[in-house]
Amino acid sequence: MTRLALTMIVRDEAAQLPAFLAHHQGLADEIVVVDTGSEDQTREIAATAGALVVDFPWQDDFAAARNAGLEAATAEWIVFLDADERLSQSDFSALQRSLPDRPDRVFLQETWNYCLDMAHLEWQPISGRYPQEEKGQTGMFVARRVGVFPRLKYLVFSGRVHESVLPAAEALGLPLAKLDIPVHHYGYAQTIEINVARHERYRRMVQLKFDDNPADPAAQLEWATVLLESGEPQQAMVHLMELANGPRGLRPVVRGLALQGRLRREMGEIPAALSLLSEAVGQDPDFLLGWMELVRTEALAENWDAASNALAKAEARFGHQNPQLLREALRIKIKTGQLPAALIAAEELTRLSPHWREIRDLRDRLRGMTGQA
Repeated sequence: MTRLALTMIVRDEAAQLPAFLAHHQGLADEIVVVDTGSEDQTREIAATAGALVVDFPWQDDFAAARNAGLEAATAEWIVFLDADERLSQSDFSALQRSLPDRPDRVFLQETWNYCLDMAHLEWQPISGRYPQEEKGQTGMFVARRVGVFPRLKYLVFSGRVHESVLPAAEALGLPLAKLDIPVHHYGYAQTIEINVARHERYRRMVQLKFDDNPADPAAQLEWATVLLESGEPQQAMVHLMELANGPRGLRPVVRGLALQGRLRREMGEIPAALSLLSEAVGQDPDFLLGWMELVRTEALAENWDAASNALAKAEARFGHQNPQLLREALRIKIKTGQLPAALIAAEELTRLSPHWREIRDLRDRLRGMTGQA
């Protein structure tokens, strides 16, 4: 029978760890907790719950700590989580059933980063698919990671921060398989003070990663993003321009093109922004954020036909019921005075995302404006 190990790295997680371990009871055949220097009761809590505790001195390297957990695990398959993350208990059985007998693939999961900041570029309303996990949340942004994979000698994490086994999987020729079981992450749904402190730690780690290898596209993108978040757009632009010369179609390069396009738009350089964003979606037509930014930039320039054309291409790829694209369609219809059509879009968006209060309010106003209140 295929066995599963849950691995995690922790430090001073005594407040969160009991609930985490209780929630995930029954998920895995073994739990490996890598402690990087706790000064509270983290080790004792983990050991009492039956976890194998590995002491690993912090080295400013998340990949090194993750790999210590892999070395200690004995199960054939690995799932990794952090203390502020959850898998829904309703998904435990599906995860266990998805594990093949042979270590012939790695599984790509979505991470639903619950987020209070609606201004986040990739913010979207909660789905309603997981009422328990989404309770108290309003929205999220989605990332992807190889979160479940076989325990193999050379399948290890790399990267000081944003660590991943994907480069190793690609080197081994292991294909990516989609696993429709999201990781629920609550780390961003915190107070401003906590988020500021996290940003400072993250900035330091990303700078170390960039200093290790300034030519690495992933490190370039992460460092440029940190500079933008720190209010240093000119410095960020230097790295984004260099990144644009990277290999075509590489994910960091494509995201860098879109980020530079947004920055150019904010600087009033609309033609340059449109060129960069068109290049981004041309290199990766499955890059939703690139399409959204292209639609928004065409709309800002009042190129309504071009905006509608880009939106139609995105809808053909991602579906007409994608909430983020429906929001862009709604904006275009309002800006062009198509209020009855805007109401139809608002009604559909409210149906798909009933917890999106701002859209519900807008729908009600449109009802009044069109005489359908």
